Amino acid sequence: MAAPFLAWSYSRLKMFKTCPGQLWHCAVAPKGDPARVEYYESQAQRDGKEIDSALTARISENRPLPPKFARHEPMCAMVVATPGAKLTQVQVALDGAFKPVGSRDWDHAWVRAVYDLIIRQVTYAFLWDWKNGKVWPDEDQLRLAAAIEFMQSPEIEVIDTAYVWLSHDKISPKVYHRRELADMWHSFLPDVERMQLAYKEKHWPYTPSERACGYCDVNRAGKCSAAVTKYKGKA
Repeated sequence: MAAPFLAWSYSRLKMFKTCPGQLWHCAVAPKGDPARVEYYESQAQRDGKEIDSALTARISENRPLPPKFARHEPMCAMVVATPGAKLTQVQVALDGAFKPVGSRDWDHAWVRAVYDLIIRQVTYAFLWDWKNGKVWPDEDQLRLAAAIEFMQSPEIEVIDTAYVWLSHDKISPKVYHRRELADMWHSFLPDVERMQLAYKEKHWPYTPSERACGYCDVNRAGKCSAAVTKYKGKA
């Protein structure tokens, strides 16, 4: 029996908004279905995981950074010296009533996120997301993580978020306050409702575009008849 709702995250919702058909192939079609396109890890994603792992080990386990990442030691030292409980690669989830549940509670987890780094103080938190590619800020990912954290930690009143652009020595900060929480959720819910309706009605139309099709894994796999251009991405 199919689940009564489709669990979502920043990446799933972004994919749905870009092309519902892509989401169908990559996340909704059952495993083993010929239409299914399994996760494909590019070299850029492998590089990102490598530096994520190095930063995680340095901050959480006090392991020295590999020489190739030594330039990030001042940042790591600053993080370690900051007061508060420091956690890395934290998987979090909420159910449909916005209550915390286990991220692998497949029957109840409605929305999921992963924090690369969170520092929880008494009523204040820092929440950072490591980025290894070009500077391309999208506030939605930080806003969703902050909204989930406000539900995870009811004592937190302010969350200081940032994208940390590791290849460019830049950050894109954004501060959120608990008083903004309702508006934060409302910025996502209309699109989430559209996604749930598509799931209920099994209606996943393609919305092809030159840019989206050029870097779509469904197009790469040769499973999209609506693509308007050949796949342009790199392995």
